[in-house]
Amino acid sequence: MYEKEEKQLKNLYDNIQVPIDSLDEAIFAGLQKAKLEEKRQLRRKKWFISVAAAAIFLFGFFTSIRLSPAFADYISVIPGMEKIVDLIRTDKGRMLAVENDYYEKIGVSQEKNGLKFTIDGVIADESQLVLFYTITSKDKQKMLETEKVQLESFEGKKLELGGISMGSPLYSENGATTHSDMFEFYFQTPLQEKKLQLKVWVKGKNVKEEFTINFELKKDIQLKKSFVINKTISMEGQKITFLNADIYPLRVAVHVKMDPNNSKRILSFDDLRLVDENGETWNKINNGITANLISPDEAVIYLQSNYFREPKELYLVFNKIQAVDKDEAFVLVDTEKRQILKQPKGNLLRNFRVEGNELILDLHTKKEFNAFLFTRITDGNGKELPSNYGFTEGMNEKGITEFGVSIANLKSQTNPISLELSSFPSWIKGNEKIKVK
Repeated sequence: MYEKEEKQLKNLYDNIQVPIDSLDEAIFAGLQKAKLEEKRQLRRKKWFISVAAAAIFLFGFFTSIRLSPAFADYISVIPGMEKIVDLIRTDKGRMLAVENDYYEKIGVSQEKNGLKFTIDGVIADESQLVLFYTITSKDKQKMLETEKVQLESFEGKKLELGGISMGSPLYSENGATTHSDMFEFYFQTPLQEKKLQLKVWVKGKNVKEEFTINFELKKDIQLKKSFVINKTISMEGQKITFLNADIYPLRVAVHVKMDPNNSKRILSFDDLRLVDENGETWNKINNGITANLISPDEAVIYLQSNYFREPKELYLVFNKIQAVDKDEAFVLVDTEKRQILKQPKGNLLRNFRVEGNELILDLHTKKEFNAFLFTRITDGNGKELPSNYGFTEGMNEKGITEFGVSIANLKSQTNPISLELSSFPSWIKGNEKIKVK
């Protein structure tokens, strides 16, 4: 059922890593947004990033996993489930959660001045809570966005949030009265609170409201399943140790360590996937946080979840890894001379320019490369620089993809500016299969 879709989804997901130490300060890191622009209204995608965090969201999907007839019948009798499935149909683990009755309907709302915000439902586990919502307007809106969101314990206990995804805004040329999407809340410590409060700020062209809604989780939060791996592999001379895997209802967390003596910096495990004894496959997370970077040589990688399957055997399989030489794991630019001073071999980045507070570069590739390139930014003195947002403009007919970041007070920053790489179209290849279960 999923083999064809897996091939279609290839190269359409991000592989961006987020430093764990910066997540508290980056609570709104990676809030995926689009911005109406006269010149690039249809092509440029934009999202907010923090000082030391990378943008961590996919730019868009062009296909989706088809529903089985049985599952289609299942959701057809549940009012409102069609829009929920539309939001999660590219994530096999979330689809399995819904199919196994782990989705929880909430259905509480608040209305202010012609705007109504409704919490439709949630899927929650120890590490993550996905909240589905609908905004309804009495008047047609050409633009609606959630500017900010907070999730708190209704009883005043602190939630150790590590990050929040905001989904996409509504942009409608003719105007619309409803918009459905989802928030994703990532926890640094296991979620135990079940009485929660959501605060969300919604803005349209002529409207702006703040909503506060209390809700309670009734379903039991399913506990993770943990597996020790402790297996070291070598791919083109680069040693990587797979330590363990934690399987949650919403995602699988795979803990890896790279040998500090490796000659290359490992950036991303492009095609890492779980495969059972029958060949059924669960791929990487394709919309949301794909990895947490503990250090340059240690990371947690997230895959779609097989929690609601009980295979006799389970393997981690992969064939290529994004990697660059350690002395080329960054891009160095001079904003005054408008020059690229250093980049990975191949001269793939060209046409560096500065527009206001934005640094913009063109990436030249034969095939589309969707992962955002940059993470931590520093100035000529090694000081970390705050970045308000990152953006990309899709590959054009000449094989050029535009990437950029916004740096506060760019003109006053000390050159050269260093952009640490979180992804780059450079790979090492092999054929690895590691037993998990």
